[in-house]
Amino acid sequence: MLKSGRLVRAPRLTLYSLPNGLASARLALIIPKRLVPLAVARNRIRRVIRESFRLHQPRIGTRDCVVRLVRAPGPAPITPAEVEHLWSRIS
Repeated sequence: MLKSGRLVRAPRLTLYSLPNGLASARLALIIPKRLVPLAVARNRIRRVIRESFRLHQPRIGTRDCVVRLVRAPGPAPITPAEVEHLWSRIS
């Protein structure tokens, strides 16, 4: 799916999306341990992305979405605005 889907890039996140033919959108997350070693930090990133997905789900439609962390967040956490930027660029 990652190669055949639509790709949207942000500085630290990448979104792959593909129509799924189901009644609702689905979300998968890839948060590598090598980029974010602390489980607390990985879980916080997941919560931020899931909440943003929940809020934008009606607009996303029936798509499978995979959000992948591609760069370590460093001292600045992933923000809801950063994730919303991904959803705004999906069509």
